[in-house]
Amino acid sequence: MGVPKPLTRNEAGPRLQEVFDRVQSDGGKVPNIFGVMAHFPAALKRFLPFYTAVMTQGSVPPRFKELAYLKTASINACRNCMEAHTTSARQSGVSQAQIDSIRLYQASNDYDEKERATVRFADLVTRGAAAIDRSVLEWVGRYYSDSEIVELVMVVGLANLVNRFNDALMVPPDSE
Repeated sequence: MGVPKPLTRNEAGPRLQEVFDRVQSDGGKVPNIFGVMAHFPAALKRFLPFYTAVMTQGSVPPRFKELAYLKTASINACRNCMEAHTTSARQSGVSQAQIDSIRLYQASNDYDEKERATVRFADLVTRGAAAIDRSVLEWVGRYYSDSEIVELVMVVGLANLVNRFNDALMVPPDSE
């Protein structure tokens, strides 16, 4: 005991079998994070629609959401999220050079002005959201509408939640 193991479909019980089947159908497998979240069925059932809404709906293009997510995972050194979101970032049009230089984005020529602003904003929110002031929001507002700024903060907040969940519970990467 002490390190929660990912539950299988059968171990999760009848309350979650439909959830496991849907995740399996959508992605080909149930990621370990969801298997661990299955220890708290009510949260898993609500987390999946929330995650999907934040990452796939709204008006911020997926590429920018993935840049923000990757920067957050990079700061938090979350191996699981770096692996998972490297794949989804590539699928959304983020270049391998951008992925490789996400830690040192300020010195990289691989980002245009809006991409660099997106990564910088994710950096600021992750490292100290309480320090965000009107000037930061006005600056990012040159690139994004109010609704889009809310979306980006939701992406960064979601990434921080998932990073901490994975790391605190030692969720094994899906590649293992």
